[in-house]
Amino acid sequence: MAKNEKGRLLIVDDEVELKNALCETLADEGYETVGAASGAQGLQALAKHDFDLLLSDLMMPGMDGIQLLRTALETEPDLVGSS
Repeated sequence: MAKNEKGRLLIVDDEVELKNALCETLADEGYETVGAASGAQGLQALAKHDFDLLLSDLMMPGMDGIQLLRTALETEPDLVGSS
């Protein structure tokens, strides 16, 4: 992680405009952000990269934020999550 980055965040939201706005706003604050538009995409990102925090929409089609967080914590127990 570069010195100016505060942490790596995974942001999952099926509303693309909201996901992009969160990614941009938090990146402007010094965080490294990665966005995903579904729970499945979020799990794929978690399999490829380490993250400090998972921010997720609560209600999404296919996999809601609670299920995403539960599944993510099975493989990344140190991950902090918020829905």
